[in-house]
Amino acid sequence: MSNQLKNRWIAITRPAHQAGQLITKLESKGAKIIPFPLLEIVEPTSLSVLQQQLSQLEHFNTAIFISSNAVESALARVNKAQLKSLKIAAVGKKTALSLRNKGLTVDYFPDKRFNSEALLALDALQAVQGQRIIIFRGEGGRDLLRDTLRQRGACVTYSNVYARRCPADNIALLKQHYDQQQLDIIVITSGESLQHLLRLADNDEWLANVPLLVGSQRIKQQFQPQFSGNIWVAPDPSDETIYSYLQTRMDSYR
Repeated sequence: MSNQLKNRWIAITRPAHQAGQLITKLESKGAKIIPFPLLEIVEPTSLSVLQQQLSQLEHFNTAIFISSNAVESALARVNKAQLKSLKIAAVGKKTALSLRNKGLTVDYFPDKRFNSEALLALDALQAVQGQRIIIFRGEGGRDLLRDTLRQRGACVTYSNVYARRCPADNIALLKQHYDQQQLDIIVITSGESLQHLLRLADNDEWLANVPLLVGSQRIKQQFQPQFSGNIWVAPDPSDETIYSYLQTRMDSYR
């Protein structure tokens, strides 16, 4: 198969500190990358609540980490020895790798789909009656994981170890590339990023002419009523999957 990524203009909206690996792989195939972060990681709103939670980790049975950002933010504030007595779960393999790089054993994580549904489907999270579970995450997001575990009888606590905000205040950079015919696709790996993109675009018609690549069917279903353009769906939002999907899909895109 010929290299269909060469000279393709691809906007990457991952947080700046997480975009490097994907950008490097795409550039190695000759792609032209437009870094356009739509999220950045900042301090959580309530540090006092967080500190209190982290001081009581010995009272929990299981710790679930939603993302690699959750791993980095939590381990910056807590001694990993405090987590040694807990079962550790991760939403996906990237999060699991981040935990292992911190010297922690990951007891379970889904190895195919990387989302809350896949984690909840694991045998280890079926019989959780009476367990105390702490979920390390960023502020906001879906409540499916917490609500389902509570329905199964667990006592679940959120630990918001970081917050997210949009670092971009306009969409002029992407519009400029579009006007110069230098924008083939925009990669979106979270629903919050897509929400920020649509807000910045403010119904600007040009955006509907650029395909968006999202990291899950759920994101497409959530935002399709608000967006009249073409939404492509990768099987998951990992760097490897996004890279492979772009290689394959761009072959049929003109």
